[in-house]
Amino acid sequence: MDTSHKGGLDRHRGYTSAEAGVSETIAFLASMGWHLTSDPALLRFKGDAVLNDDFVVARYSHGPATFKYTPPKDLPTGNRIVLHACLAGMLTLQATTTSADLNPLDVAIVQPEEITGAECRSTTTCMFVIFRSAEARKHQEMLTGQSSEVYLRILKAATFALLQDPPKGLQPGFIQIQRGLEELAKATAVRADLRADTDSLNAVYRRGLALIGSMATDNNTSVESIAHDLHVSRSYLLRAFKAKGTTPSATLRNERLGNARRLLEEGSSTKEAAALSGFGSARNLTGALRADT
Repeated sequence: MDTSHKGGLDRHRGYTSAEAGVSETIAFLASMGWHLTSDPALLRFKGDAVLNDDFVVARYSHGPATFKYTPPKDLPTGNRIVLHACLAGMLTLQATTTSADLNPLDVAIVQPEEITGAECRSTTTCMFVIFRSAEARKHQEMLTGQSSEVYLRILKAATFALLQDPPKGLQPGFIQIQRGLEELAKATAVRADLRADTDSLNAVYRRGLALIGSMATDNNTSVESIAHDLHVSRSYLLRAFKAKGTTPSATLRNERLGNARRLLEEGSSTKEAAALSGFGSARNLTGALRADT
């Protein structure tokens, strides 16, 4: 583990539970505001960060984990934005007013002090950039969206290059590097067509309805396959439908029932109606019809 302070530029490299020890890693994360509430044996954390008073850029990966976030007391508030990008796995980022499931290529932008926690159910790799912004107050509500792969790839490459060999101290050229990364982060956010979580939920609900309408007759269509086709997590799909007072499974079942009843009215046998409506078997269709009466 290498921790050093050089000319006003902090460098934290190689924080891994294997190299630093679990207790040291947990203490370091807590000093940054992230308090582990899950099994530390699963953490397997490693990460890099470059930071000064105005700017933070970091990458990290770890195993399944749950964190509560409390902003460090020395963190300036009110004039900073964090762009958090998921590179691999899935991260649920929680804020004071909402939460968002970030899948690969997804980004979230919010004021750092609005974050309340995070949860990962599998190994996850992410990166983030924190920078000053005159428009920070506009981001008290977390916005999320899927980034352009090109923009995120450029930001990732620039970030990883800086973390691989950060400048020694605040060299004259570092301020240009910092500003360049800030502009890349802003461009990545713009290209992501960021929306408030409620807008994202509405979009997922509408797309989910359309997908169910077109795929319900396929016996292999399920809640999991719908979430996969929409590139969202199962839990996020459930949230989108719950916001409308229903569930994707109920919507799928009702769509199939409507198709089956129409086929039966047209003279199809129970077996034929079951096969053509997505129930798969006459027994499944009969059970669904009984449950719906």
